[in-house]
Amino acid sequence: MNPRIALLLLAVAHLGGGRAEARAQAPPAEVTLEQAMALFSEHSPELRIARSQLTGSLGAARQGRAVPNLTAAFTHEDLGEYSESYLLLSQRLEFLWEQGRKGDRAEAWTAAAIARFDADSVRLATGVKRAFVDAWARAQAVETLERAESVVGEIIASAEARVAEGDLAGYDLRRLSWEHARMARRLSVAELELEDAERVLASSVSESDVLLRVGAADLDPDGPPPTSDTDAVGGALANRAELKAARETVRALEGDASLAGSSWLAGTSVTGGGKSQSDGLNGWFLGLQVPFPLTDRRGGAKDAAQAMVSGAHAESALLTRIIAREVSLAEARLASLRRQRALLGADAVGGADALLRIARLSYEEGEVGIVELLDATRAFVEARLLNSQVQADSWIAYFELEAAVGGFPTPPTGE
Repeated sequence: MNPRIALLLLAVAHLGGGRAEARAQAPPAEVTLEQAMALFSEHSPELRIARSQLTGSLGAARQGRAVPNLTAAFTHEDLGEYSESYLLLSQRLEFLWEQGRKGDRAEAWTAAAIARFDADSVRLATGVKRAFVDAWARAQAVETLERAESVVGEIIASAEARVAEGDLAGYDLRRLSWEHARMARRLSVAELELEDAERVLASSVSESDVLLRVGAADLDPDGPPPTSDTDAVGGALANRAELKAARETVRALEGDASLAGSSWLAGTSVTGGGKSQSDGLNGWFLGLQVPFPLTDRRGGAKDAAQAMVSGAHAESALLTRIIAREVSLAEARLASLRRQRALLGADAVGGADALLRIARLSYEEGEVGIVELLDATRAFVEARLLNSQVQADSWIAYFELEAAVGGFPTPPTGE
């Protein structure tokens, strides 16, 4: 295991022990996105459930191609002076075409089970990425509101002195106090939302049953990397695990329909054994049992199997349309958010910080009044919140497009 991951696990375990009061006061452990995904792979209960379902499906598929067991029977009839004993061995026969079709069907069910597990893994991993980005965005909001609330609180202290000196109207002080209370309320709500987001993230990456908090480390300030210019819809139709599962399900059901259409010999068995009589007439015997399709021609089973195949084809076609629509929408959303980031500029946070700094200096020098300072503080808060939200939405849109196309290809490294 990566040493950094091991140290992180120890930190999370340490947070899980001790009293609830200590946990509430201790700062949450912080993980990067890569660490969060590694911990999710090790500790996610949802992923363990998906693995268990995969194991069960693979076992059922393997059992579907098993050869019937040989059965043995022994009978003894005692009629006083005369007795008979029989030893019988019976074997239900499976013909070569049946074995081949059962093998193809088992392979199809196996491939479908693996594809469904891959689809579940992608869905769960995308959920963890969303939780990580949400925790990061909530932390950015708390940091912004803490700074704004602190600035307004500092200005109130100087404003009180100015009111006492008659240099500032009491109305302005009350206006500042109201803005301070409003900012403090927004900060309290943001802190609760951050706590909830960090607990959601912790539930995906921690093995502890205790509701811990795990924070998200900083995201790349440049935003998500560029995506390939290739046909995203075509790639999704070729790579999406859900479509692979749907196609393999069709193939497996076609195997069922093929077996149902040739099942009039199903149940054929051969019986052999030995007979021992008290009069000394002992010997061997052999028998063959073949069903005659007179009253049951399996017509209903054939129709049912064909209907299942037809329904699976329709579901596959519908899924193709849904996936194409998902990819198109995900591409459009990511492109829109990239345009929004471009409008904000590369240094939106620095611009907001400079705006507040200039407003504070101007207020201290008497060049601007309370109203202008409060406007600058609000602009600082909204600019930083908008920037962090657009950045978070951009990453979420990137991860959703990644999931929609079935994963972005890894660029060659030359290794």
